[in-house]
Amino acid sequence: MSGMTAAVAMLRPLLPPNARTAVLGVGAELRRDDYAGTYAAHLLSACADGKNFLTVEGGTAPENFVGVIRSFAPDVVIVIDAAGMNAEPGTYALLRPEEITGATFSTHMLPLPVTLSYVEASCGCTTAYVGIQPVSVEQGIGMDERVRAGAERLVREIAELMGRSEKLL
Repeated sequence: MSGMTAAVAMLRPLLPPNARTAVLGVGAELRRDDYAGTYAAHLLSACADGKNFLTVEGGTAPENFVGVIRSFAPDVVIVIDAAGMNAEPGTYALLRPEEITGATFSTHMLPLPVTLSYVEASCGCTTAYVGIQPVSVEQGIGMDERVRAGAERLVREIAELMGRSEKLL
């Protein structure tokens, strides 16, 4: 795992062997780079088995998928979303709930810190939030290539960390 970024390496303690892990991708396809989290979850779905690894494409209303996640009974939920972090486009980082602000904070039905708290309380699990720096979350189709590449790097790293990289397409 030589090429693993610090953000993904920080997820390692949250993912003990045989942990039931859910990834919740957040963001709207019609808001350019806001789609980064949903895109990452879509790519990771190739690794999902429904037993120990579940992916959910939460779109702009991730709170609507808490029931699905709760039924899965995860040990950890990793939320991936576009987040304004004043970083290079496509950069990703593990953020604390109080850091979840910026460009995409207002594009969701409920604020993500509220959704994360609700997931933790209702599922009895740990949550982690990985933000990907967007270029634009204005209306439109198509992500910036740097953001797309960042989401794809993140997916490869998570799959490798979980021992599922051979399942990626």
